[in-house]
Amino acid sequence: MQVYRDMDSHYGYFGIEWMSPVRVFQAYQADPTLYTKTEAQRFAEGNARVDGSEFVRETVRSAYVQADAAFFHNRLRFLSGVRFEHTHDEGQGGLNDADAVWQRAADGSYIRNAAGLRVRKPEAGAANSYAQFLLTRKLRASFSDRTYSGYYPSAHLTFNVTENFVARAAWAKTYGRPNFTDIIPRTVATAADLDDDDPDPVTGRGTLNIRNPTLRPWTADNFDLSFEYYTPQGGLLSAGVFRKDIANFFGDSARIADSALLNELGLDPRYLGWNVLTKFNAGDARITGAEFNARHSLRILGRFGAPFTVFANATYLDLDGGPRAAFTSFVPKSGNWGATFSNQRVSVTARWNYRGMDRRAPQAVFGPEGYGYYKERITLDVNATYQLTRRLSLAASVNNLLNEPQTLLRYGPETPAYARQFQETEYGIQLSLGLRGTF
Repeated sequence: MQVYRDMDSHYGYFGIEWMSPVRVFQAYQADPTLYTKTEAQRFAEGNARVDGSEFVRETVRSAYVQADAAFFHNRLRFLSGVRFEHTHDEGQGGLNDADAVWQRAADGSYIRNAAGLRVRKPEAGAANSYAQFLLTRKLRASFSDRTYSGYYPSAHLTFNVTENFVARAAWAKTYGRPNFTDIIPRTVATAADLDDDDPDPVTGRGTLNIRNPTLRPWTADNFDLSFEYYTPQGGLLSAGVFRKDIANFFGDSARIADSALLNELGLDPRYLGWNVLTKFNAGDARITGAEFNARHSLRILGRFGAPFTVFANATYLDLDGGPRAAFTSFVPKSGNWGATFSNQRVSVTARWNYRGMDRRAPQAVFGPEGYGYYKERITLDVNATYQLTRRLSLAASVNNLLNEPQTLLRYGPETPAYARQFQETEYGIQLSLGLRGTF
């Protein structure tokens, strides 16, 4: 660099002679041989290009019918309806045929050397070379085109038991779509090094690690029952229970490919007897839970309590899932509580947030029951507003005021308590300050 030489780098050093990207490019244009890539770099760059070039188009058409009615002088209200959705997905992704590097005879068997090892094709080059990439990786060579549809009805009842007491009941059928990263096609094919006289190996004739473009959305029947009581002083007390019966949840699995599975996944018949690793609609589950919410003014304590309002809510979940259902980031206990102070010009809210133990991905090194967990933690957020004029106010917020760290645990049933902590991360305190206007 010429212009910025001897300037402060803001890393605690002066006079660093930074490289100029403009002059580097000029030098490259004058003499391209100054800069070259190794075979490993070209191989990695090619793989990244194939893996990063994906396409998906999702078209959703829907229609719904809804009706509501009131009975008993509007004390009982009923709302119901049904929604129809039709989804069409088209996708393109990369293909990795690792088996393409080996020479084969006319009957399809591997050509082997005197030591019995498979012989590479001359055009395949060395292992992990750019020549191998050109032979084994194909840009957007995996395709998918699928549709699915369904009806999703619901019904809701609201009954005013008294002027201050409300009961609610509901049922709804819902669904969850698979993520794009699960349905954009990508296939990695690796043939096993088998003896030619082994017609039916137990472990499969090879491994297909693929995304599943035929993955269907999971569906759920949701049942909710709740009660709300409004106090004469303007407070709210509510409690509820719910249940979600989930069908066809997503799960990771490995299967030996038969004709039915190949047809389901749209795979070539030559993969018959291969080991297929992918996501399937593999699991059913039931989530039951309860929640509680309370908010009330302290006006009943007199003049000193009038500016304060306290609140608290909590949620408890219980999961009963099939062994192959992939439930991650399931938090069974959560809640928050706090208080708000408010007068004519100033409003301040302090909220403590509790997030229970969060189970993450399996950790096989700790055994079949080993998992990663985010440890439970409590954080404090504070929001404040000061009214400058009738239309203009100053607003400030602080997230995680005490800078509570996030702790990652990794352990199994046999891991001692002192060895469970893997990482502790501090994200700092997030501050914001601004003006808010109403015009």
